[in-house]
Amino acid sequence: MTNNVDLLPPIPAQRYFSLEELCELVQINPTQFARWQHEHAEVIGYGGNSYTRRDVIKLRKLKDTFAPFVDEFNGNAVDSEGNPSLKADEVRDALQKILAEIEKKLANQAV
Repeated sequence: MTNNVDLLPPIPAQRYFSLEELCELVQINPTQFARWQHEHAEVIGYGGNSYTRRDVIKLRKLKDTFAPFVDEFNGNAVDSEGNPSLKADEVRDALQKILAEIEKKLANQAV
């Protein structure tokens, strides 16, 4: 994997950033960032919602290390209410149930 900083948004000329701004500038989501910090036993920023330009630059350099914390199916996406999106196995299970119901109805109609 290569760190493609050219595809990231430019860092605005400001000294401090919120968690949302940090995540947008690094193209990760807050859950992914929290899991990464926990796994690496590393705390970035001054706690709370205060991150510096240096923090943004550091995380951009480390961006490739976030890959294991991303669900490849949904990219750690959240729905409109902020709940985690379905994972691939949940979608597969739901689709298998629907398919089983369709097959059952088709079998009943054939009789």
